[in-house]
Amino acid sequence: MKRFLIYSTIGAALVVAGFLVGSLYQHLKSGYHFEVLEEKAFQSSLGKIKWSCVTESVGVPFLDPGTTIIKFEDRTIYKAQRYFQEDYPYARNIQTHDNVIAWEDGEFKYNLIVERLTNSLAAPQTKTKN
Repeated sequence: MKRFLIYSTIGAALVVAGFLVGSLYQHLKSGYHFEVLEEKAFQSSLGKIKWSCVTESVGVPFLDPGTTIIKFEDRTIYKAQRYFQEDYPYARNIQTHDNVIAWEDGEFKYNLIVERLTNSLAAPQTKTKN
C-alpha cells in the first residue's frame, strides 16, 4: 500500500508538472506581450492626444525594437514599429495648432487635419431609387 501511494503521488506530480510546462511553452510560443516604456499626453483644442513608446509582440519578445503609438481621443491615428537597429520610424516632434496635428517619424512628416462633424451620432444616409 505504501508503494502504491508513493507511485501515485509521483505520477500526480508529473502530470501537474507536465501541464505547467505545456502552459509555459504555449505562452512563450504564442502569448501576447505588451509593455509601455514611455508615455506623454498633449492637450489641444480638439481633445487629448497621447504618445506612447511600447514593446508589443506575439511569442517570445526577442530583441523587440519598440513601437510608437499616437492616439487621439482613444483612437489610434499612428502606429509604427521601428526597424531593427534603426532609429526610425519613431514618432516625435508632435505639434498641435487649431485643428491640425503634426508629427514626424524620421522618414515622413505628417499633418493630420481633424474636423468634428456637426451631427456625429447620425450615420450617413444614402438615397435609393425605387
